[in-house]
Amino acid sequence: MRKKKLFLWIIIILVLGTGSFFGFNYWQSKSKTEANSGNQIKSIDLASAIEVKLGNLKKTVPASGFLQPVKSTNLNLQSNDTAGGTVEKILVHIGEFVKEGQELVHLKDKEERLNYLKAKNEYELAKINGSPSLTQEEKKLAMDLALEKLNARTIQAPFSGKIIKIYVEEGDNIEKTDDIVYLIDDTTYEIEVSVSEVDCMKVKVGQEVEVELDILDDEIFTGKVAEVAEYATAESNVVTVPVTIRMDEVSKFFKPGFSASAKIIVSSAENVLLVPVTSLAAMGRDSVVLKVEGGKAVPTPVKTGISDSYYQEVTEGLKEGDKIIVNNYQMNTKVGSGVSPFGGGAQQPMMRIMR
Repeated sequence: MRKKKLFLWIIIILVLGTGSFFGFNYWQSKSKTEANSGNQIKSIDLASAIEVKLGNLKKTVPASGFLQPVKSTNLNLQSNDTAGGTVEKILVHIGEFVKEGQELVHLKDKEERLNYLKAKNEYELAKINGSPSLTQEEKKLAMDLALEKLNARTIQAPFSGKIIKIYVEEGDNIEKTDDIVYLIDDTTYEIEVSVSEVDCMKVKVGQEVEVELDILDDEIFTGKVAEVAEYATAESNVVTVPVTIRMDEVSKFFKPGFSASAKIIVSSAENVLLVPVTSLAAMGRDSVVLKVEGGKAVPTPVKTGISDSYYQEVTEGLKEGDKIIVNNYQMNTKVGSGVSPFGGGAQQPMMRIMR
């Protein structure tokens, strides 16, 4: 009986010893595996790797506004310093190109013509009769003023351009402030946009601009920043700065009032290494990508340059042909679960998604 009990105790001791031995070896093996993993990240989908390539990059400030001619005017009688009257003759049509000084619209001018002829006759008589020089000068000034009033009854083009709109018809009675003709110089166009107070610090006169018109698909026009206002405006608690963009060329499709989207190029880089912004993560002040080495993804610090919100310039840490993981969510998933992507426990710095 005593021998049976002794035999059972020997079996129990052997089982416990063997279990402890294998358990110790298991945890030791697991610890070594984790330690040897270094900063390599497991469970990464290597199929999502892409090759780092060279390319061009533009950092832009977006804006929108409306296409307008640089020079335009609504002609009325105020500039002629004459009272209202009746439209007698319209000498142009919509869409016609006119030259500076060309007659556009005649108003009835019988009274003004009569006054001019009277003043002219009086001046001529003063000269014939040998009137004193002061009298002759007085008569001449009266004649000149009468001629100005007569000429004011004809609306002339103040500059060469295109007739866009005619507001009146023959026979209409108009007041001094009524618009008669809308004239534009269609050789130069511009866009006035509003830029946020933060972005305005990046915008400078002379910077290139890419412009798209909503009415034309996939056609890009170019321009330059012509003016950055020295003041800001506030609307609904939003502060912006007016910026004027001058178009480099004029298209036959341009019309005043067309809506336009602009991208002001504030910086650019050519033939540089580019990576998707989704491939970057931040660890403290450093940027990190997952570089594929030996079939594994290794966190690799990089230095970055400018970004266009889709791609980021990399200045150090990678070379052309390197492969990286395009989506850094895999790295951040590890962080979100409380597991350091570098291995070795939670003492390692946490990482966030770069945007």
